[in-house]
Amino acid sequence: MLDESREQSSTDHGLRVLVRIDTQLRLACLEVRGCLTASTYATLANILTHTGALGAAVRVNLTRAEHVESGALARLYDGADAAVRAGIGFLPADGTRPAAGRTFEKPVEIIVPPALPVCRLGPETPAPSFQPPGPALTNEEALEMAFLRRDPRALVEPANGRPQPTRPGSRTT
Repeated sequence: MLDESREQSSTDHGLRVLVRIDTQLRLACLEVRGCLTASTYATLANILTHTGALGAAVRVNLTRAEHVESGALARLYDGADAAVRAGIGFLPADGTRPAAGRTFEKPVEIIVPPALPVCRLGPETPAPSFQPPGPALTNEEALEMAFLRRDPRALVEPANGRPQPTRPGSRTT
């Protein structure tokens, strides 16, 4: 029974969204921090619809997402504006009926990281015992792989490693 729950949790792609609303700028920012996949897209679209009901400009920030599938991103590009428009129809004019003449003013702004992140290894997933050497990385590449994409391959020794600088007074064998 315990093994089944571990298998389910390691394959679970949960969507976590932080919604920030700036009433002075009339801006709502949806910061995705979980996984945007084909199965979680409908939930994000529902959040977009409810956010559209606020009547504010909407921004979706994917730069802190743990995982973004390219198919889900394509669906977001195609459907975000329609989801917000649907929410505008729910905006009450007098508290009892939708606002008459309310129009969709701005398209949804979508902020995407330079490389789509993939899920990191969960605590239940054992790390591979051996990983083949990878290419040598620059500091910028290592930063992006290790911290932004959470890719464990950033920790693999380089194949044709660069000579490692030694500290003064250290011994090499």
